[in-house]
Amino acid sequence: MHIEIEREIHNLTLEAIIHGRRLAEEWLKVGCVPKGTTKHLIRETLEQLRERQGFNGVNDDFIEMMGNEIRRALNEYRDGIGDRAISGDVDTVWEQNNDVIKLVNLAWRWKEFRAAKRAVDDKLAAVRQTDLMFASVT
Repeated sequence: MHIEIEREIHNLTLEAIIHGRRLAEEWLKVGCVPKGTTKHLIRETLEQLRERQGFNGVNDDFIEMMGNEIRRALNEYRDGIGDRAISGDVDTVWEQNNDVIKLVNLAWRWKEFRAAKRAVDDKLAAVRQTDLMFASVT
């Protein structure tokens, strides 16, 4: 692999690790408790992210499941606020409830992690596809 590509993958992975750690730390501080069968799995993954142990099992579906837990927790405070926080931005300037503000910030942190993880996955997919294309030419 070309050294520039390796550096780019390294930098993207570093960003995803940093955002994953920050998401885990904030999630555990905020106390957004997942419900149902996902509770144990999400808590294990948050510990994995906090300890910078990689992304085993953290795919797009899992990340979306995490976002749905944040959405659910926010919607319990005010109908629709979780939907808005996950799909866009919520202005918290006039918000009086500190728990809502913390969860809106957690939703923002989740979006940052999702974008960073997708960037790594996209780059790795591009490298794999390029290798396949070059192999078919020779």
